[in-house]
This record gives sequence, C-alpha cells and structure tokens, in this order.
Amino acid sequence: MKRKLFVLLLIVAVVSASAFARGAAEAAPRVETQVILGSSTQVNADFFDGWTNSATNAYLKELMTGYETVVWTKEGRYIVNPISVPSYTAVDNADGSKTYTFALANNLTYNDGTKITAKDYVFAILYAASPEALEIGAQYGVGPEYVGYEKFHSGESAEFAGIRLLGDLSFSITIKAEELPYFFDLSLVSVAPYPLHVIAPGVDVVDAGKGAYLTDTFTADLLRQTVLTAGTGYRYKPLVTSGAYQFENYNPADSTASVVLNPRYLGDYDGAKGSIHRLIIKLTNTATQMDELKTGAIDMLQGISGGDQISRGLDLYDQKLVNYSSYPRYGYGKIAFACDFGPTQFDAVRRAIAYSLDRNEFARQYTGGYGIIVNGYYGASMWEYSQNKARLDKDLNAYPYNLQKAEEELVNDGWTLNKDGKPFQKGVDAIRHKMVDGTLMPLVIEWANTANNPVSDLISTMLVPEVRKIGMQINGTTVDFSVLLDNLYKENIEKPVYGMFNLGTGFNTTQAYWYYYSTDPEYFGTYNTNFIADKQLEAITLDMKKTDPQDLTGWVEKWIQFQKRWNHLLPDIPLYSDMYHDFYNPRIVGYESSSTWDFRYAIVRASIK
Repeated sequence: MKRKLFVLLLIVAVVSASAFARGAAEAAPRVETQVILGSSTQVNADFFDGWTNSATNAYLKELMTGYETVVWTKEGRYIVNPISVPSYTAVDNADGSKTYTFALANNLTYNDGTKITAKDYVFAILYAASPEALEIGAQYGVGPEYVGYEKFHSGESAEFAGIRLLGDLSFSITIKAEELPYFFDLSLVSVAPYPLHVIAPGVDVVDAGKGAYLTDTFTADLLRQTVLTAGTGYRYKPLVTSGAYQFENYNPADSTASVVLNPRYLGDYDGAKGSIHRLIIKLTNTATQMDELKTGAIDMLQGISGGDQISRGLDLYDQKLVNYSSYPRYGYGKIAFACDFGPTQFDAVRRAIAYSLDRNEFARQYTGGYGIIVNGYYGASMWEYSQNKARLDKDLNAYPYNLQKAEEELVNDGWTLNKDGKPFQKGVDAIRHKMVDGTLMPLVIEWANTANNPVSDLISTMLVPEVRKIGMQINGTTVDFSVLLDNLYKENIEKPVYGMFNLGTGFNTTQAYWYYYSTDPEYFGTYNTNFIADKQLEAITLDMKKTDPQDLTGWVEKWIQFQKRWNHLLPDIPLYSDMYHDFYNPRIVGYESSSTWDFRYAIVRASIK
C-alpha cells in the first residue's frame, strides 16, 4: 500500500512540475531577436520580381523565396535542392533538346499553410513568360531557352510546349537544342513557386498533353488587381511566400523594411531555417553609419567599401565593439553610361571620359588601399580574372590619365564644331559640338548622382574640371536613389535626361552576359541596363553561352575576347574593385560571408548570442 501511495505521489509531483513548467513558459514573454542592417542604398516599394529595384530589396525578396528546384551553395556551385526535390531526371532527347523532370516533396507549404504543388512551380514560369505580365509592365526574361517560348510569349499559343505539368507533385522543363550546350546548364531550370491562389485566384494550371497553360480567367486586368493595387498588391506587399522569412512591413517615410521568420519553412538545402526572428533594413547615412553601429542604432553594415569607412570600422573592432569579415568584391564601383542617346551613345566620348580621369589616384583616395583597379567587366574575386591577371593587364587598355588622348578620341569622332557650326577653337570655344542627324549636338552630359556619396564627391573634384579642358561639360544633379534607378532603367521615364550615373554593381553568381549585352529591346532596362546595342559584343556573348560546362579553357578564351571588346566600348568605367568588409555587433554569431555568399545567405545561418 505504501509503495502504491509513493508511486501516486510521484506521478502527481511530475504532473504538477510539468504543469508548472508549462505555465512558466506560457507566462514568460517570447524573446523576439532582431538584427538591423544599415544600408546607404535606399529600400523602395518593390518586393516582387519583374520590376527593377535596389540590392537591398533583392536581399529581402530572396529571403522570402524558398524551395527553388536548383540552389547556389556555399561552396560556389549549383545543385538540385534536396529539400524541395527528392528526385529528378535529366534526359538528352533525340532532337538535341534536354528535359529535366522534377519530383517534388509532399510536405512543402507557403507561410499561410497552403500546400505547394507542381502547379505553383509551373505557374511561376507561365506567369513570368506571359504576354499578360508584359502588359502590366513587368519584365522577367524567363523562358527564352525553353521549347515553345516564342509562341507562348507572343500569345500565339496558349500552351507552353516545353513546360509540362505531370501531376500534383511533378513537372518538367525542356531546354531547346539550339541553346545547348549551355555553360550554366543547371541554373536554367532553377524555379521557385509562386502562390497561384494569391496572384491569380480562380485561375488553374492545366496540361492536356501539348504543354501547360493557364485557364481563360488569367488576364492582365486580374493581375492589375492582385499585383499592382497600391498598398495591397503582391508587388508591394507579398504576404504569402515560401522562404525562410516573410514580409512584415515597409515604411517609405523612414526608408525601412522588415521581414520575420516563417515558422513553416522546412529549411534551405543544408537545413538552415534562420533563427533571428526579425531582420530590418534601415537607410543610413555613409557619414554617420559607423556612429550608428557603435551606439547600437544598427547592428550590422554589409559590403562596406572605401578606406575611410573601413578604417573607422577596424577601429571599432580594435575597441572590441564589433566583429568583421572581409572578402574581395564580386563586382565593382563604376560610372555607368546610357549608350542609346546623347553624347554618351558614342563610344569615343566614353573613352574620352575614361582618359580624363586619373583612376589610380581615384582608387587610392577612395579605397585607401583596400582594393584594385580593373579594366573590364570583372571583379577581384572572379576566378577568370585571378587565373588570367597578367594576360588581362597586357591585353586591355588601362586608360591612363591622358587629356591629349581624350581630345584625340573626340576629334576623330567628329566633335570638331562650335555652337555656331564653325570649327571648334581651343581656348576660344567652351563646348565642342558634333553634327548628328543634321543637328548640332553639344558635348554636354547630364550626370545623376546621390547625396552623401564620397564617390560622387571625387567625381566632382577629379573628373568634372578635367573634361572642361577638352571641350566637354558634365552637369551633376543630385537625386534620390530611387529616382536614379528609374532613370538608369528608364522606368516611367517619358524622355531620358541622364547619360551618366555613378553606382556600384554586384555580379550574379550566374553571369548571363548574353542577356546583359543583348541587342533585343526586350532586355533593355532589365538585363541590359546600359541600353547598348553592339552586334559584335552580342555575338561574342552568344558564343560564350554555347560553351560546354566542362570546357573551362574554351570558356576563358571567349571570356577574354568579351573583355577586349567591352574594354573598347566602355559601357561602364570601372573605378575600383575593392575589399568588402561586413561589420557587426559581437552578439551576432555564426555569420560567415564571402564574395559569393553575402548577407542573404549568411544571415539565415547566423544567430544571436
């Protein structure tokens, strides 16, 4: 009897203790950890692909995107995502095309609990390639490599022949024979699901054997309602997503945006789900950003360049106030040109500007020794550059500061007249002119820049006065970053004004040169942001695309030919490719960034100590 009583008392004690622990846990407030990332690049209102936006917006979009069929790894390669695709096949067809068939996991859901099926993946392709998406102003460039794209994209065919819906959890993509071999083969079939029930409610994805298609209820008017409605449209407020984080808020008044953890997310390819509850991106002033980091107003600065800022960050590290990581930049700082109108449409003018700037001194002053000068479309961390540095240094024009050569470029290109159409006289006339289509064009370039930008300041002092000496005038206008982007991409711009911009670029892990320098107007403003239409450059890139993925030697030879042509045309003037530094509060642990593994990847694997 005593033994039974003891057991009973023990059970009561355990139950009571469990109830107490549960009650204590319920009573304790949930600790919502957060990290505030300071950024001198302003967040804008776009949080859905199809519209141009800043790098900070891209970070947030990718944090909200998950379950891609193909993903980029920390080791720097593409793999099929084992979380979303337990199995797949890749078949070389008799006609030379190639078909990838994906079998999806059965336990994928959006953050609202809706099950993700093959229809969501197929819808993502059909929507982005549809004429209806173009009609609402979205630009994707999705699908040109797939069989049946042209007929579907033009509206000639309702079915997309190369995209097949094979079941609730299976679909396939067929790549055209003429697109193969393709150097970045696997990246072509990287698809993430789009929520069909949110973007196109009432629409179904169907396949009757000739290719997948959308039912008749899919219209541009429907997309205008679900995607473009101010304040609630998916473009501005994507509440249903599939990634590690989900949309929380955007505040244009103070240029902040935030995302919070998606509790239903199963993880990235390596199982990483994220542990920091909230991520906030906040606009910061370059001049005061290190002070904000020191005081705790922000927790992190990512991709910091410039000698002054890096030195200030390293001082904070010496004081044990921050930790940091550093890595070569996968990109460069640049002067970018609009190559389709005004004086900057002429490559001789672009070369003259390059000769008028002492880039060595510019880089020295800006990077403080934490960077190098590049002479082509590459960054310090690219393997093609590191393996061929000596050859590139020999073959490419470094455009050393030389006003005589700058002037020769202009004279040889016909900038030999004054405002009255008479011969330009140096020392008498101020601005050169050229007869273009029967009209005198003055050598005046409108330059859009942003405030509190040390690069803008250096251009103002080191370039603008120099070009006056050769009969050129550069007018600088300071604008908001969002306005600069609108003008760069010519988005919502009736008549372009600015032919010159200064900004930086981070290269994609897949460098699709054949899109960036395509002469197809459909790629202008999205991929081809210089609006350059050079057939020779395009032909080189198309040849690059056809390189077998195993032929690295062949790829490098074509890559170098591309760099030579690019170096002559100069759609950009590379200013520096620097050593990036990420500075962050020591309470953030496990944050490991690199040239091709930036904030959007590293933060999901970090935690708060």
